[in-house]
Amino acid sequence: MKKLMMIAVMAVCCLTANAQKMRHDAGSITIQPMIGFSVGTWRGETSGTTSTSNDARVGLAIGAEGEYYTSADWLSISAGVKYEQLGWKFKDVDAAKLDYINIPVMANFYVAKGFALKVGLQPGFLVSAKQGSVDYKDDCESFNFAIPVGLSYEFNNGITLDLRGGYSFTRVDKHGGSDYKNYCDGGSLTIGYKFELK
Repeated sequence: MKKLMMIAVMAVCCLTANAQKMRHDAGSITIQPMIGFSVGTWRGETSGTTSTSNDARVGLAIGAEGEYYTSADWLSISAGVKYEQLGWKFKDVDAAKLDYINIPVMANFYVAKGFALKVGLQPGFLVSAKQGSVDYKDDCESFNFAIPVGLSYEFNNGITLDLRGGYSFTRVDKHGGSDYKNYCDGGSLTIGYKFELK
């Protein structure tokens, strides 16, 4: 029990020390490769009935992001490129697998040392769309526009955890009528490492 208590105290001390991290200097730029997992869900409307009943598709999220620190000590601007495996899964039906290259452009609001709230714009480009063995990319919109929001925390050693979700404004099916609308929303949890450019 004493060993467990000591380990817990040491863990708290380490986290407290990391929490003393100051943000980067104004005018500096960081590059952050990141990897983690993505979660895609279906949101839609059929004949005026709204539905969100489905299982998420969990996949890979990988990319890189650059961040510019403004003269305001609470604001930075970032832009990146991320490959994200999104989609959804209905019961007893093959999963819809939609893979995108997303380009998030975010405003990062630092509300505490190392901790940022994020909001931005995200154009995305469809890489592939499959359901089972069926390729239906030609039936889908090749472009997607979403509003991402999230939060991140940068530890003292440069390791950064990032959690974000995106609300899509572009329908997936380009042949859908006015009574059938389906959207692919998505989010990701990634771990990255920030390199500061000199």
